[in-house]
Amino acid sequence: MKANELFVIRRRIEIDAAHRVPDHRSKCFHVHGHRYVIEAECEGHLYPEGEQKGMVLDFGFLKQMMIEEIHDPCDHGFIIYSRDDVLQEQLQIHPSEVPPPLLKVFWVDSVPTAENLARVWYNRLAPRVDKFTAGKAHLKCLRVWETPNSLAVYPVL
Repeated sequence: MKANELFVIRRRIEIDAAHRVPDHRSKCFHVHGHRYVIEAECEGHLYPEGEQKGMVLDFGFLKQMMIEEIHDPCDHGFIIYSRDDVLQEQLQIHPSEVPPPLLKVFWVDSVPTAENLARVWYNRLAPRVDKFTAGKAHLKCLRVWETPNSLAVYPVL
């Protein structure tokens, strides 16, 4: 084993969520849902000792972070662009208000495309990985499959 060897690990989760692309002039203009597949790729050196000896980051710990930062806030929810005034008016909700009890909302400051969601979720997860590993590993990229054939990656490697 070389002291400076880098390794990459990947962990994936899946969520079901609805969204809409307000300026799109095709079917994505309408509220619809996806089975998102989200994959986190972390890079780092192996822990030399302790509970995670021989690991970049325990897969279970990474999964827990992904659950807390992505799954729990978004799964079976509605991802809404904070400037989608038409949708907000239809649903009678606003980002500054608590949504009705039967509506789980995850507000985003950009149109909720796969590309933007990859960036949003990356920015939520990356600090958690850095803090948890004390900088020994980092989130290299996040992959978001909106469909089995459509993938967005952030940041570009």
